[in-house]
Amino acid sequence: MKNKSHIVYSVIIIFILCPVALYGKNLSSSVQQVPVWGIFEENVKHDHGYADPFRDVTLNVNFTAPDGETIAFWGFYDRENNWKIRYMPDRKGSWSYVFNFSDDSKSGEGRFEVTESDIPGLIGEDLVNPSWFGFRSGKHAVIRSFHAGDRFFAANWPTDKRTVFLDWAQAQGYNMLSAASFFLNRNVEGRGKGWETPALWDQQSNAPNSEAYHQAESILDELSARNMMVYPFAGFFGQSSDFPRNADDQELYIRYSIARLGAYWNLLYNVAGPEPLWRPDAFNNQMPASEVIRLGKLIKDLDPYSHIISVHNETGTDPFRHEDWHGYVTLQGGKEKPEPSVYNYIEHQGMVNKPVYAQEVFWPGNMYHSCPCTDPEEIRKKAFLLLFAGAAINFADMDGNSTSGFSGSLEPEQINQERHDAIRNAWDWFESIPYYRMKPKKRMARTSQSVAAAVYPWFP
Repeated sequence: MKNKSHIVYSVIIIFILCPVALYGKNLSSSVQQVPVWGIFEENVKHDHGYADPFRDVTLNVNFTAPDGETIAFWGFYDRENNWKIRYMPDRKGSWSYVFNFSDDSKSGEGRFEVTESDIPGLIGEDLVNPSWFGFRSGKHAVIRSFHAGDRFFAANWPTDKRTVFLDWAQAQGYNMLSAASFFLNRNVEGRGKGWETPALWDQQSNAPNSEAYHQAESILDELSARNMMVYPFAGFFGQSSDFPRNADDQELYIRYSIARLGAYWNLLYNVAGPEPLWRPDAFNNQMPASEVIRLGKLIKDLDPYSHIISVHNETGTDPFRHEDWHGYVTLQGGKEKPEPSVYNYIEHQGMVNKPVYAQEVFWPGNMYHSCPCTDPEEIRKKAFLLLFAGAAINFADMDGNSTSGFSGSLEPEQINQERHDAIRNAWDWFESIPYYRMKPKKRMARTSQSVAAAVYPWFP
């Protein structure tokens, strides 16, 4: 009897004085663990029944970082009375947040713990040398981009084919994909037409298309897990697509996209493309320079993460390179021979001191690029010229126009493997040196013609 009473008293003492002994494990595990530069996400069920949940109310969120800094942001309506709070934390430690709906119909709070991770950080300019791309964590990045055409994000492109392609691309060393129909579908024959790619803005309902965002996010998640990044070729406002026309709708679309996609470390921003100033008819005559500038500024002002922003331009000088919101240069040009490209990139680096993306410059097999550049040795040499000129290269493997060949089909049997091995050889060597300490000098361009003549027998 004495032993039983001791047991009873002990149990009572444990319950009264030491609840953590019984429940501490459950309490700690209820705090979400989030990798630094990963994605914190919380669901908020709200059965208020808004007529238009995208416009009638805002889910306001205030985050507090471990050092006390506060960041104001907003959540988003997902579907079926479910709202979400999503954020990419940039430092380790204990975070907290409070939220409320703008009509005061619901509020709440929470916290999460940010832990170490192997995510390199948000892609942006290099912290040591802004002439190069790098990561916000301080890690460096040689961009090894491949142009994947319009089908990559399509729901009707078989998942097993996407997996085969990604396994190959990852093994080949590619760390970025240039994808055309991603934010919006380029509904043109030979481009996005027929491919069920995400159309983030629903023209019929005049609102964001939540299902399309889910489609895009599932693939972004897979790319993130593979440490691969994305350049959206057509951007927020794509050529031949159903982007919103009204300024208020455009702001809604941008705010909603940032709330959902801004938390991805592996995503570059592009205002519009391809070539909004060259093909105004394909943009419903709504993308003159003044509109591109207005939208670029709006994206930058709304984005709490400060993703770097660009515009896909026609051949030649980037007309937006000096805008305050502009973070990296996207160029075409120098397609015929390497030497003009060298001048072009050195010229831009000297003017803007920011990363330069050679998006449509080095596409072997493209009939509009008259530089031969299909022989492995030619590929390797041109790659070195562009790299030492400060260019991040977007490579392609084509057989005609930009939707032809392997870049167009992503079918393994169309791979010209020797082309990919040649440029990988150049990238591998370049990454082995402290390239991020270097800047191309304009005065050195004077010798580029003699250098080109030495490595290219056909150079005049």
